[in-house]
Amino acid sequence: MRGVLLDVNETLLDLDGLQPAFDRLGIPDGRALWFARTLRNGFALAAAGDYRSFADVARASLVSLDPIRLKPTDADPLLDAFAGLPLHPDVEPGLRTLADAGIPALTLTLGSAQTVAAIFDAHGLSDLVTGHLSVDEIGRWKPAPAPYLAGCLALGLAPADVTMVAAHSWDLHGARRAGLRTAWVSRLEHIRPDIFAPADIDGPDLITVVDRLLETS
Repeated sequence: MRGVLLDVNETLLDLDGLQPAFDRLGIPDGRALWFARTLRNGFALAAAGDYRSFADVARASLVSLDPIRLKPTDADPLLDAFAGLPLHPDVEPGLRTLADAGIPALTLTLGSAQTVAAIFDAHGLSDLVTGHLSVDEIGRWKPAPAPYLAGCLALGLAPADVTMVAAHSWDLHGARRAGLRTAWVSRLEHIRPDIFAPADIDGPDLITVVDRLLETS
């Protein structure tokens, strides 16, 4: 392993911080379904060869929860809330271990690279990564191969020398198909769906995953 790509939503960011936005919208139980529909709709567009930004898909997915009452602009406070989301507590020590080992890391997000950069700046962690890449710059959602390959290109490394770290099995399956090594942070799913390829490395948090990556690199 000579470089790492990092998924952002749920791998680094704790999306529980979005709950107040759903409470204010009057749909306190809607967060999980909204995120699932956002992913489903983005994946469907990608499968059809089309592309819309995460923000566009998120707005449409929110309206689908209550199309009589909700409108696309109701998603704006929700999308703005991403910039204030907390990082999981294992993220900073995990990233510092990677940086101390001289392994370059790049975030690869379905959302806004500018938002991710602002979050890293706010936490004083910008020096721990080489940069932030959004699928907006590629025009294809993960898990299509193009975003992973673009991430490898940004790192200046061949896919076989890069490990994708993510909490979602579908994300790692896409990375594996693109030729990358994979590492699963299992705190979200706990059990990997057997329809997806197993990860090369797994652990309950980023600290454990990074330690195991360095042991095997």
